[in-house]
Amino acid sequence: MNSPLSARAALVFAALALLPLTPWMSKYYLLLAFDALLFGAVAMSLDLLIGYTGLVSFGHAAFFGLGAYSAAVLLERGVTSLWLSLALSLIVVGLYALLVSYFATTRRGIYFALLTLIFAEVVYTVFRYTQTFGGSDGIQGLPAPSLLPGVLVDTPARNYYLVVAYLFFAYLACRTLVSSHFGRVLAAIRENEDRARFLGYDVQRYKMGVCMISAVLTGLAGALYPGRAAYATPDLLHWSISGEFLIMVMIGGLGTLVGPIIGGAFFIVLQEKVSSYVQWYALVVGLVLVFIVLFVPKGLLGFRSALRLHGLRRGST
Repeated sequence: MNSPLSARAALVFAALALLPLTPWMSKYYLLLAFDALLFGAVAMSLDLLIGYTGLVSFGHAAFFGLGAYSAAVLLERGVTSLWLSLALSLIVVGLYALLVSYFATTRRGIYFALLTLIFAEVVYTVFRYTQTFGGSDGIQGLPAPSLLPGVLVDTPARNYYLVVAYLFFAYLACRTLVSSHFGRVLAAIRENEDRARFLGYDVQRYKMGVCMISAVLTGLAGALYPGRAAYATPDLLHWSISGEFLIMVMIGGLGTLVGPIIGGAFFIVLQEKVSSYVQWYALVVGLVLVFIVLFVPKGLLGFRSALRLHGLRRGST
């Protein structure tokens, strides 16, 4: 049985672990790297649905935001254990994902996407207008979480290593899943759902399973966010965040796992760098994304593969 972690992937994670030791990695760049890797991991989780199963979700912001609020509620009440935050987010997001997936997987195509969006908008409205969770201001001024008693995750470097560890775990989980029999059934559902059902597979059960796995991985990523940002607000639950997650997947390349990580990192760095120079950064970012969608339809990873294939063909002539 092949290992889910290739030699190339192991080298990449080793490089990520050594990155803070380089002299140019200031606190600013460590926090930027945290955001890039965290949202790259979320995009990879979403790709389990879009790229491998053919299901488009417009509700992943709800999973991310619920994970963030789960951690924030505990931190606000003085419960700083990171493990308890992750456990609570796992329960909350898992139960919500079970409800959403049960109803959404009874429909196909655009109806599946719309149901995920409707559920997410209900969650956004609840947190936006409920003062128990801070209303529109959310929960602010949160303390740093603790990895162990007396060991706080209170520096950019510690937050960075935490997100690298999470990305490593999420990548192994996703790679193992797509390489398994379960992953092959998901690919069959993507290619022809009716034929997969005719072969005897319980299609809804498989779709519910991958929805919940994707949601839980996204929720766990959300639980890490308040420790870095010190807040959780309803903006994290807004439908536009779901749209950004979709864009990240498309930028990197559908059905690749590594591609969405690259796409997420690219989107975050592009947005941050452009916004530091111009106020109308959204226009510039939008133009870049339109260019990628029109001229690099297979994403950045697919563009890299195409260049390599072109080079091989030229070398053989």
